[in-house]
Amino acid sequence: MTPQPPSQQRNRAKIQTASLSSRHGSHSTTTTTISSPTKQRTRQLLLCCGTLLKRRQVIFSVVVSLVFVLICVSLNVVFVTQQQQQQQQQQTQHQSTKLHTEPTLLSNEEKTTTTETTIISPKTPLATVAHVVSLIKCNKKASVTGFLDAAAVLRHSIHQQSIHANNSNNNKTTNNISKYSYHMYAIVHESCQENAELLSRLGYTSLVRPSPVVLEDIQPGWYKDHVEGENCCGSAEFIKLYAYTLDQHPIVVHWDLDVALFQPMDDLFDAMLFDKESIQGRQARQRLNVQHPHKPLPDTIDAYFTRDITSAQPWEIRQGVQGGFLVARPNQSQFDQYLQFIKRGNYVGPGRGYNKGWDGLGYGGFQGAMAYQGAVAYFYDQLAPNTAVELDICIWNQVVADVIWRGPDGPRELLGHCREYPTQTGVTLEQNTPENGYCNDCRIVPVQDVKSAHYTACKKPWECTLPYPRKPKQKRKEYKLNELTNVTTCGLLFRRWFDLRRDFEDALERAAGVVPSPRNGKYEPQYFGGYCEDRGRYIPMNPPPPSSKQQGQADISQLLYEGV
Repeated sequence: MTPQPPSQQRNRAKIQTASLSSRHGSHSTTTTTISSPTKQRTRQLLLCCGTLLKRRQVIFSVVVSLVFVLICVSLNVVFVTQQQQQQQQQQTQHQSTKLHTEPTLLSNEEKTTTTETTIISPKTPLATVAHVVSLIKCNKKASVTGFLDAAAVLRHSIHQQSIHANNSNNNKTTNNISKYSYHMYAIVHESCQENAELLSRLGYTSLVRPSPVVLEDIQPGWYKDHVEGENCCGSAEFIKLYAYTLDQHPIVVHWDLDVALFQPMDDLFDAMLFDKESIQGRQARQRLNVQHPHKPLPDTIDAYFTRDITSAQPWEIRQGVQGGFLVARPNQSQFDQYLQFIKRGNYVGPGRGYNKGWDGLGYGGFQGAMAYQGAVAYFYDQLAPNTAVELDICIWNQVVADVIWRGPDGPRELLGHCREYPTQTGVTLEQNTPENGYCNDCRIVPVQDVKSAHYTACKKPWECTLPYPRKPKQKRKEYKLNELTNVTTCGLLFRRWFDLRRDFEDALERAAGVVPSPRNGKYEPQYFGGYCEDRGRYIPMNPPPPSSKQQGQADISQLLYEGV
């Protein structure tokens, strides 16, 4: 067949179209090989809409999936956080439970036991600490004057820094809240037995004791011949060691009477009672005010003390402890160890030096070396090393004394250097100066930073005198005793002591009707609070009434301190 030209093909298509139209009528759908533009656009729109719907469904599915994932992640984070908190809470409770199950911490009345767990309520003390003073000799008027007032003020200051600080008879409380209760003890030497009743009035449990070291029991030798002339009291001072026997308490603090406490001792106690890896133990150790921050702390802390750096010499490696402050873990075997080496009397004398003192190791010649101050230093350095911590002498047991060497003996090139022998490796005596930061001037430390004060260099508050610098008679000693202490710092610490006395007297008046003593003294009232008529003329407080169980009279503990 011969192919038709394109024009004929188009004409034939038109004829077929017309024929179909006439056959089906004017409203029939015309079938053609060419689609209309309108239908093409409609089809495209439908395709686009379908595509959009599919995309929206996909987006919606993705969003829902993301939301679901986020919810799951959030729930998982919350769950993990709660688990961690519960584990931490259980660990803390376990440590606290382990701590409180010790019979020396809390009495059965102070514990609330459910199943096998000890639950400690917020008002329940973590432990009851023994606070102890010693009354050694009472045959000197100077040592007796004011001792009752001192015992009252010390006990009042300890109460204000305890868990019981908010009782209704106290106007002043601390900013920090302590977790610890306390019990007061007075170790009374037999020669002072008549004063035991006065201390009992103030709520002290009096323990009348002989000296634990009898002179006849000391081995013959230089020490036995000279110990009774040491310091104030000779071998009688060793009655302080009875504090180690109070093992019904987890911790004992021994104080001299001329002391006041201004801040809680919780950091010291926590670092002793809690494991060093526990949260409480780590935090407490970080807050300790230590004398030598570069030294590692013992794994287990059994004691704290301060050194008597004021009586040290720069070239001497050994220093005694300051005898007015000791925190220790009671231990009968350690008490026995003390008595053994004291009675052995292996003390090289006289004088001071590297081969003098206890066992010829340098613990000799300084104040109290043959008695308590030397014995405690020797014990913790040699017999129980790495168990005690030296505290910052400007913060704890602050005596406001000069720690700079001013002669007159020794090398003149060391004048103005630190009294304490350098403890850091590589530091020489020549480098050991306050300018290089190796000792702090405790005389000018802000009073608000002091946690406990010991009124020695400053004099006793009841002596009613400011420690004005003494002027030496000999010109060659012009640098000796120059500004031994700081009058202003001492005065401000006096004021804190007398504020405590005033608060005690006011509380006693409210509770028992005891009228306070006059407060109109004219001697330096800005420091002595009106309790000194003149220099050396102290106005003592009126004593609390004697307790009498037969007459139903309460002692000071019931009147002021909620029976503590």
